[in-house]
Amino acid sequence: MQQIATFNLKETDLLDRCEAILTESSPTLASHLQGLRSDVRLLSEIANRSPSPNSDFNGQRDGRSWRTLAEKLKNQGIDAVVNLPVKAVVGRSFLVSKLHLFGFLEKVSHTDGRLLQLQSGMEDCYHDILFDLMAEDLYISVISESKGGEPWLHRATEELIRMWDYRTSANKKEFAPNLRKLWSVRHTIVPVLGTLRGTVELMRLSFGLSPMWHSFILSQAKKEGMTHALEEYLFSLSYEQISLLRVYMQEKGIAAISRAQAMELLLQCGETAFEKGEGSSAIQLYHSFLQRQTLAKGRRLTQSKGPHRSLEEYFLIYLWEVEEKEEEGKVGKE
Repeated sequence: MQQIATFNLKETDLLDRCEAILTESSPTLASHLQGLRSDVRLLSEIANRSPSPNSDFNGQRDGRSWRTLAEKLKNQGIDAVVNLPVKAVVGRSFLVSKLHLFGFLEKVSHTDGRLLQLQSGMEDCYHDILFDLMAEDLYISVISESKGGEPWLHRATEELIRMWDYRTSANKKEFAPNLRKLWSVRHTIVPVLGTLRGTVELMRLSFGLSPMWHSFILSQAKKEGMTHALEEYLFSLSYEQISLLRVYMQEKGIAAISRAQAMELLLQCGETAFEKGEGSSAIQLYHSFLQRQTLAKGRRLTQSKGPHRSLEEYFLIYLWEVEEKEEEGKVGKE
């Protein structure tokens, strides 16, 4: 059975060093850290004792394997599956507990100069765990809202099940760095509300983006949903707020509007800020994703205008489509 690794070597080394420092400077905080590590370890042990969704449970041929579970996910969606594997549920709790552990270290890092020197490592560990949680949310959302016949759907369900088994994303090496890069580039450019084409061109001309992002934007730019999702991501505004501002700009005959002007107008219209700007960049990205995902789901349910998926979902689907084409190409050559 596949085992979930409680901590990797980098995490273990960091935790050991922090615990040694806190043992000297604050035994109380050191004791709390030990308790948190114990909780994380306990959850990983429970998850590892749970049957793997990637094989028949306990070696018994009860007809349930990753194949039957994949079909259930595709046909019914996540929300309709009331009997999710224990390993999936406990594994999620394991990641959340682990996230709180490294969040605690970040909070107490200011108590000792030696801990401050380790803060960068704490943030890296925290962000990696956050991206694992975000990836699971993404996979669940994409699969739940699928129509059942998409060419990438079987790959998506297999990756989700492997994630439940390993507690890591198969696309993490490609997905997480690209998402971080786009978030970083987003803060270095100053997007203005112009035409839709202008938004896409702005991203194409951004030298900070990876070739994968350029390929994604170039190939998907004509899809209305994706371009609107890109605008939501860039402007930190909902599709509805952007539409409201564009009507205002058209009525006033202006080509662009500053963020300060936009915020003032939205407040006058009773709109709240789409992004608070609180916490680390990874936390801001995760909160932004959850907001945009919730709005997209609401539009799907009401069949309203605007993006029916978040930008991250469009990007993940694109990665799967690229992988499918590459595999088809290999088969064709053989």
